[in-house]
Amino acid sequence: MSLVQSEKAKAEMRQAFERMWEELHQWREKHPGASFDEIAAQVTPRRRAIMGQLLVQLACQHGDGTVVEELACPECGQPMSYKGTPSREVEHLEGELAIARAYYYCAHCESGLFPPG
Repeated sequence: MSLVQSEKAKAEMRQAFERMWEELHQWREKHPGASFDEIAAQVTPRRRAIMGQLLVQLACQHGDGTVVEELACPECGQPMSYKGTPSREVEHLEGELAIARAYYYCAHCESGLFPPG
């Protein structure tokens, strides 16, 4: 990730957090009698969304979209074929996200890598 991309990603996270902060404080003003559990029910999905964004940024930090030529299968050493850049849905305790990374397939082992390496 270049310095410009890194600063842009950082700014996006800061803006997302500021939006969340504003939304939650506005909600709290409208619900002064809310219980702790009710407050947590408002915080949790927003926190998960922000953590999902951060996880995508970190997972894709070293992926620049370059197709790797002559990638060898880690199982058998045979050449793998590039099969595109599908988006993969990932559900994690810290958030639900979609990651688009290169996918490679080994015809010999009939297995794939997502992401390679």
